[in-house]
Amino acid sequence: MSTQRHLQGMVTRTTQRIFAQRVLVTAALVISLFLISGTSARYLDDECPGVMGNRDLYEKVVSVCDDCSNIFRMNDVGNRCRKDCFYNVDFLWCVYATERHGDVEQLNRWMSILRAGRK
Repeated sequence: MSTQRHLQGMVTRTTQRIFAQRVLVTAALVISLFLISGTSARYLDDECPGVMGNRDLYEKVVSVCDDCSNIFRMNDVGNRCRKDCFYNVDFLWCVYATERHGDVEQLNRWMSILRAGRK
């Protein structure tokens, strides 16, 4: 009987190790997917087809929306500002709210580049 208990103990410990390894691998996979989606989701904007080749320009333009969201602390300000690849009244409102009215021409150039390829 001692041998049978010993084997059962070994099987139990092995099963626990396998379970722990599965939990760790699953957690690592979930965290990796979360991190990947968090970094790339910002650039996967269907409304701005030129964003993938111009991430630096996108970051400059979207910073207006980010700053505007930080100023007003309203849930949908950022989304409304980015709508239609920044071609909307809310974006213009945010440009003036963040006191970047002197940058309107440059922002328009960057938005044109980001919108390139739209139908």
